[in-house]
Amino acid sequence: MNAKNLMGGLLAGTAIGIAIGILLAPDSGKKTTKKIVDGSRKLADSIKDMVDDSIDSLKSKFNGGVDHAARKGKEAISNASDKIKAH
Repeated sequence: MNAKNLMGGLLAGTAIGIAIGILLAPDSGKKTTKKIVDGSRKLADSIKDMVDDSIDSLKSKFNGGVDHAARKGKEAISNASDKIKAH
């Protein structure tokens, strides 16, 4: 299972759980509306945090790949230079 499907499933499950809990609670309309708004804000914050974490992870992987490619390129240039000097 990839991370995208897992994240989507967790978010959907959280949203469904919040909605069911709010709809089944015996509160007045104002209290229910406040709970929906508060739950929505919490869900939005959770989504933002997950997206930020995913972006940070992707940046880290990308930068690691760039660093690796730069090292390999420098090694290739150094090897080629050494071979040229040897001849």
